[in-house]
Amino acid sequence: MKKLSRLVAFVSAFLCFSAAFATNSPTTFLGPTLKGGFTSTLNDYTAYSVLGEAGVKNFRAGGTLGWKLEQNQYLKVSAEYLMQEITYSFLTGNTDQWVRQGALGAGYLYEFVGYQYDPHFNLNAYISHAPSKTLGNTAAPATFNGSLQNIILKRRIAGSNGAGIMPAVSIAPWQGGRVGLGINYDSVRYNNNYSSNEDAVGLGGTFTFNQALSHDMGLNLEAAVRKPFNNYAAGLSFANVPYFGKWVLGVDGEYTAGKNTLPNTWNASVGASYDLDQRSPQAAPVYKDHPYKDYKDMVPVSDDLLAYTSDPAVYMPQVLAIPDQQVVDGCPVNQPSFTGTIAGQTSGPASTQTYNSPTQFVGDGLTYSVSFVQTTGAGFPTTVTVNSSTGVVTARGTRSTNNITITATNPCGKTVSSNTFVATFT
Repeated sequence: MKKLSRLVAFVSAFLCFSAAFATNSPTTFLGPTLKGGFTSTLNDYTAYSVLGEAGVKNFRAGGTLGWKLEQNQYLKVSAEYLMQEITYSFLTGNTDQWVRQGALGAGYLYEFVGYQYDPHFNLNAYISHAPSKTLGNTAAPATFNGSLQNIILKRRIAGSNGAGIMPAVSIAPWQGGRVGLGINYDSVRYNNNYSSNEDAVGLGGTFTFNQALSHDMGLNLEAAVRKPFNNYAAGLSFANVPYFGKWVLGVDGEYTAGKNTLPNTWNASVGASYDLDQRSPQAAPVYKDHPYKDYKDMVPVSDDLLAYTSDPAVYMPQVLAIPDQQVVDGCPVNQPSFTGTIAGQTSGPASTQTYNSPTQFVGDGLTYSVSFVQTTGAGFPTTVTVNSSTGVVTARGTRSTNNITITATNPCGKTVSSNTFVATFT
């Protein structure tokens, strides 16, 4: 049988919205991106596909090997390498960082021939690895422990080790339509050193909908709600465009909502594929009930294998890496200060004096201590205490004179002291 080949070229423009300020999940603009792919058969039962993407903030290279096991069974393995420049959020602000990821995937398709609604069973699995990246320390004002502070922050990007599997079924309940539902299980373990555990492990689901709107136009929808992210995509394809051969044009949009501090991504794309296959009038459908049975003069016998191989078994929408941070030192921007004076008191013997000192101190997160010197009244004990949280001072004595000083300390160990005031007990 003649060797068949397919050359696919996509020109993609990603439409994204970037956050203008630091958020837990900023949105990254990845495009525009140029995509290209090539799919070909090695023989009647084996095919291969390569793809590449090159954009302002997005580079991808991948390849797939596909096998036709039986008339209704297919197998494929894929590998990809992905690099993206993603905006990450830290306490000190957002930063754009290049991150990378490798992934391997495998897929299996079984078509139930001769059954009503033409059911298909798909099984896909993947493993992925994104290395971590250490960033330099940074110092800047930030809200920490509930107050605005000048902090020194350790920063890094925590990579991940991921794996997942998705069994799925699809049916064709009406003419030209196919509906699919898959169950996802993802296990993404982030390599955090500083921040809390953000691992994404558990079940999710993927819904697909494909509908031929006419002989040459189709609608494709997909929604995936998974533990690492949610992903939503919609597209229109236009086939058999008669201009120097057979073209397939497409427009689509995609939104990925990250979870567990993973950023969000918007994208939109336009694409064009050109089929270099020399169609053979003698080409027959793979089996009697093949969905293309009405177009056997247009579809060669190996088109199913080419189409299955051209769709990679693994295609990660984003590098699975998240911000990881630790505050090394944090000093309130408003350093503690003391205003006004605390007036001393004179009272009778064995009496108690109270000083509500916090009204003179200004600062965030202050704790209080007190010191005193008994200048007169040797032999007559005096006690002076302070509530470390409220700063209220209590003094009690008899026939003594005492010089008292209150000190306030912020979380960084910076201190300020009051004036020295005199507590006299007659």
